[in-house]
Amino acid sequence: MFLNNQNQQRSHLYSWGNWFSLTNMMVGLFLFTIYWFADPMPSSIIGKLYMVIYSIGHAGFLFFLGYLLLAFPITALNKPQIAKPWASLVAALGLTLLFLDALIYSAYGYHLNFLSLDYIQNDFQLLTQSLPTGFKVAIVLVFIAIFAVELVLANALWRNLDKYRAFLLKIKLLPIVIGCFVLGHIGHIWADLSLYKPITRQDNQLPLSHPMTAKTMLSQSGLFDINEYQAKKQLTFDLSSYKVDVPNFQFSCFSPTTNFAVTLVESNQLPVEQISASIRQLDSEFAASQHWSPLNAQDSLFEIISGMPAIYQNQFAVMPNVLDSVLLSSGVNSQFTNLPNDTRQWLKGFESANRVSSFTVQYAYYQVNSESELAAIVEKAKQQIIIVHSGNAYEYGAMLVKGELVQLPNLTSNFDVLPTLLEGWLGCSFQTNYGKFGQNVFSVPRKNNWLVSADNEFIYVWHQDVLTKIDSDANMQSLQMGNQQIAQPPVNATLARAIQFLKRNLVEK
Repeated sequence: MFLNNQNQQRSHLYSWGNWFSLTNMMVGLFLFTIYWFADPMPSSIIGKLYMVIYSIGHAGFLFFLGYLLLAFPITALNKPQIAKPWASLVAALGLTLLFLDALIYSAYGYHLNFLSLDYIQNDFQLLTQSLPTGFKVAIVLVFIAIFAVELVLANALWRNLDKYRAFLLKIKLLPIVIGCFVLGHIGHIWADLSLYKPITRQDNQLPLSHPMTAKTMLSQSGLFDINEYQAKKQLTFDLSSYKVDVPNFQFSCFSPTTNFAVTLVESNQLPVEQISASIRQLDSEFAASQHWSPLNAQDSLFEIISGMPAIYQNQFAVMPNVLDSVLLSSGVNSQFTNLPNDTRQWLKGFESANRVSSFTVQYAYYQVNSESELAAIVEKAKQQIIIVHSGNAYEYGAMLVKGELVQLPNLTSNFDVLPTLLEGWLGCSFQTNYGKFGQNVFSVPRKNNWLVSADNEFIYVWHQDVLTKIDSDANMQSLQMGNQQIAQPPVNATLARAIQFLKRNLVEK
């Protein structure tokens, strides 16, 4: 009799676990709708239908797999008093992480990477750097609330399992989920064969999503090298098939109390270290850090002024100009001094350059041959950024900053200049993300696990003091910064992650 009771309880517990995971799948599907609106909606009805069908199937797969790996081993102990709270904790943690991943994907275009503690820390810093402390506390409270609801659900389901199971079987929820899982993968195979973009462009939309492709089937027959294809697909993109889609931005800014100067300095005669030391001798208020800029001076100027990757340069005229809009709103004049002629061509649209104002932000470029030429640059403004360009992709430059610093990051990039000017100097706050690629160096710094940039020839990815250059055919060269010795390239996941960040303001035409 005791054995029968034990077997009945174990059977009840196994059945409870399956239906508990299916219930949480429905909650997860609700969170999946955040991903739907993070990207442009598919242009066709077929694309929209696929999105819904694949999401249902993928949600079922994801939550059942989570239950199988994390909760089922505990249910095997046949102790409901342990299994129910443990499964509730796993479900609450999974739903909270799914919610955070959806926020990060909406803001930055890529998913959380749970294989690296450094990535997890960096992702949470990206998410919370512009959020008030109250929001961070709210996330903890949300987790506690979800956990409490999961406990109530787990116990209610345990007591009323037969009724709940009968209801779900009546509406045929399980066959629907399985059918959507199969149909979603079949639909993707067809889209992959037909090159149907409204479906294939959704490949990376959902977390841990790897839809079946025609190439996967061919690889199983030995006719196609799927690993080589996936690596090249991840590491390259043809810009001709994309257009820039910068999000609309609304902002409020304070009026400045000082001028601001941004200067790019380059020299064929003086090393970066000597220029940096000379500037700090002239004015001890400058803080210095290493600066990563693998591009030439002209492309670097575009990244510094626009805050966008240099590959966006040809489309700058049709992009929303956040810098010019903010300067006009704040009553600030922009000045451009000694810039190359090609740079001045795309600066013609700056309306703030044509107004007279009490305060000015000045962008300048100088080639210096002696230390004596640096004195005039240092005296430009009370708040300023001087970037010393190395002229060599494998050598670090320097960023020197004068202003109200918390702590200068150990490594900066060209993309940090625009957020520093907008958020640090003008104190701007934006209702939505304005598509920035860097960080405000006047704020608390965050660690960069990787940096990325690109020009017309290469994509450049910095990771752990190694620079990887990727050409249009996905051929890679990884060299150590400084000594230029051959180095091990980062894993494809890191490179693909960086490139996804680079192209996050691009949408297919």
